Amino acid sequence: MKHAKTSRIFSLLALVLAVTMLLTLVGCGNDSGKKDDKKPDTKTTVSTKASETEDTEGTKEPDGTDATGSDATGTDASGSETDASGSETDASGTEGSATEGTKPTGTKPTPSKSSASQTRPTGDENILEKVPSNLSGTKIKMLIWWNVATDDTNEAAEFKKATGISVAYETATMDKYQSNLSGKIMAGNPPALAAIINEWYPQPITRGLMQPIKNTGWDYTDPIYATAMMDQFSYKGEHYGIALKGSNMTTFEVMFFNKKVLKANGVSKDPYQLWKAGQWNWETCLDIAKKCTNAKKDKYGLTLIYQNYWMLSKGQDFVLSDKNGLKNNIKSADLLEAWYHAWDMIHTHKVIPTMFSQQQQLFFNGSVAMLGGGSYFMQAEASHSNYVPQNVTDDWDVVPFPSPKGQAAVAGCKGTVWGFPTKVKGNQLQAAMWFLRYFLDDATYSARDFYPDDKLGTHCWEVMGWMWNQKIQSYNSVGVITYGGKHNAASVQYDLIDAATTKSQLKSNLDGWYAEIQANIEAINTEMD
Repeated sequence: MKHAKTSRIFSLLALVLAVTMLLTLVGCGNDSGKKDDKKPDTKTTVSTKASETEDTEGTKEPDGTDATGSDATGTDASGSETDASGSETDASGTEGSATEGTKPTGTKPTPSKSSASQTRPTGDENILEKVPSNLSGTKIKMLIWWNVATDDTNEAAEFKKATGISVAYETATMDKYQSNLSGKIMAGNPPALAAIINEWYPQPITRGLMQPIKNTGWDYTDPIYATAMMDQFSYKGEHYGIALKGSNMTTFEVMFFNKKVLKANGVSKDPYQLWKAGQWNWETCLDIAKKCTNAKKDKYGLTLIYQNYWMLSKGQDFVLSDKNGLKNNIKSADLLEAWYHAWDMIHTHKVIPTMFSQQQQLFFNGSVAMLGGGSYFMQAEASHSNYVPQNVTDDWDVVPFPSPKGQAAVAGCKGTVWGFPTKVKGNQLQAAMWFLRYFLDDATYSARDFYPDDKLGTHCWEVMGWMWNQKIQSYNSVGVITYGGKHNAASVQYDLIDAATTKSQLKSNLDGWYAEIQANIEAINTEMD
């Protein structure tokens, strides 16, 4: 593990405070996929490693990973698989014995009681009518990592009623998901559907757990398929997962803002107005943040759940993945520029508070004007107490996370794709594809109120729909950095924006990671070959 160097000698108390500040600030866990049903408590540990503290009320992230940014791949440090347990739930909704899991962002929460109409992206409302009749009677299983909810069972029941295809949900905790899948494949009883989230990539592929989606024989050139996302989860020319535009199965990075706080600080155009005018970017975001910052009164313009948002919004990651394979991007000038900006926002402009561990709470109580966070924070589900609608009584709104001025917009995210485990074939493979097409289609959500009512809900749907149609950058470098178990997801960023790193050290610290990441890429390629 690499560490930033400092020449000062701190007292023990000062050291603990400084490390706590740093580790909280770094933030880089994964919040991709369905939102959580119940978030287990975790404990903060201050150590000499670049691990992270919780930044979401001491809870696990929505994808089931803990806030330390650790590699939740179901493997130990040597990369060996640890467990193949799991339980199954049929479409009746009877829960199995799996440990309480978590859902990925934004998908299928219990509908709110409001009947207010909301503007949604348009999918294929007739998809069920297109399923071939010869698949009737086929039974498939879908491996998930969240507790089976009413919406899940309703979807399975609706799908079976229309097509005759039965869908059973098998549950596995997030940290055991891959080993669970591997065990089922080895036993000759694989589920027909499984997911790949950003922090696992490319392990499900290199381990032979997933098959190319071309095996379905489907045409994936239809514009509804999010090929920009699918390309980033491909490997050496093959796609291994599917994403549909409009689906809530991916966490996008968005920016919330408090209209009352902005108005009180003389902000004439809020971020939504700037976005609609094509003027929402890093620079205008900084202008607003400066106007709303008064450090003497503990008032700040901006806080972020994870500092890597700047990197993603510039279309950058430490490792880039596409159909051609993995590319070591550590020496990219654009990547360096993004981290210069992140450093400046904290240390030069000082518009981001540093001594805290619950970033969203500062936005909730009005101490911070803007909050950069995952799109799941938009949800208006009463059972989730740490989302924006449940906590902010002032007028608020939301926009996409800004990109640099003069650059085409990039939607940063923690991506998720769904595909087909090895050994699934025939009618099971076809039935699985049809259910996936139905499951991910935004038309399936038409009866649900994910977001607040009226104008706010309309804006939330507008933001989500817009981001699916931009260039997309998923935070996919995690699995490469953590390959082999030597590092966690915070390791590189520790060297970039901690309090002991000067701006002049950024480039050399970043370059220092090149050889190790290149070695991991080569090891992954060898494993795949």
